[in-house]
Amino acid sequence: MAEATDCTMALDPGVRDAARQRLASVRGHVEGIVRMLERDDVYCVDVLRQLKAVSGALDKVGDAVLRSHLHHHVTNAQARGDADVIVDELMDILKYR
Repeated sequence: MAEATDCTMALDPGVRDAARQRLASVRGHVEGIVRMLERDDVYCVDVLRQLKAVSGALDKVGDAVLRSHLHHHVTNAQARGDADVIVDELMDILKYR
């Protein structure tokens, strides 16, 4: 697959900061889950709830990055001449969502 000609991360500063903060929170949640798994007195459903919370937080970060990508790269791909590359790239990414 060819690469897009404008391959830089174009996140607005507010989006970048919010994503960084959310990921820092996710890091804390994951560390908490690891601690839960090291104990014998933790209920499985409680672990599952925490895993779901982490998954939701990661989805929100992914949504924000995808939205930014759509605004900054996809909307003007035709004018840049790399629309086919961008479409292929998105199809590859979306199969994991």
